[in-house]
Amino acid sequence: MSKLSEIKMDERVLAYKQDLYEKTKHHLNITIPKKIVEFRELAEANTLRSKIELSKTTSTTTTTTAPDGGEEPSKKRKLDLDAYENALPSLEELLKTNPAILETHTIFKKYYIETIEIFSVIRGWITLNIPRVEDGNNFGVDIQEDIISQITKVEECYTTLLEYSENYHLTRAELVRKALKHKDIDSYRFSIAKLDEKESFKSNFGYHDLAQNYATAYSVIVKNFSKLETPRPTNASNIY
Repeated sequence: MSKLSEIKMDERVLAYKQDLYEKTKHHLNITIPKKIVEFRELAEANTLRSKIELSKTTSTTTTTTAPDGGEEPSKKRKLDLDAYENALPSLEELLKTNPAILETHTIFKKYYIETIEIFSVIRGWITLNIPRVEDGNNFGVDIQEDIISQITKVEECYTTLLEYSENYHLTRAELVRKALKHKDIDSYRFSIAKLDEKESFKSNFGYHDLAQNYATAYSVIVKNFSKLETPRPTNASNIY
């Protein structure tokens, strides 16, 4: 029976590691820089669109003034109540999920899955490139493990965001159920409208978040790439 120490790395595993290495270099040289530019442009466009929509909302605000130039309190209160009622979508409208939010969820789902896949490849290569356990000169290995930890957090972040979409729909469904049961309570309609509004605001920051996370991860990987590639001067490309 052969001894454990005589086991050598299978060529198929080494080929897989090399494939991950080539994909990692492609992501660092091409994919990630393009993603950063793309998400920055989308974030800027989204911010501009939000400002335009906010200015339109502000410009439609109307006030009633008394003959002496002051506001008539009773009329102002009535206008505020009317504005509040008009701002609330009807219950029939709220029964259907906001199509803009559905579209946003679909778009970001694609981006989140792509992000997880890209960093999974990079993490896989770094993990397979960790050398055998030895005493001394482990500084490069420490860097590898630290960056693996950072990449894992990025993957976990976007995995959680993928799950969040389902939680949003469950929360909204519960509010709609209560609104149907208590049609005379406007607060439920208001809560649904505000939930949709909050979800829309989140999308405004989604592109900024993607650009920032890509840029941060890219920076730390590229700055330490020599240590990730050769954690020890005498590394013979062995793995655990």
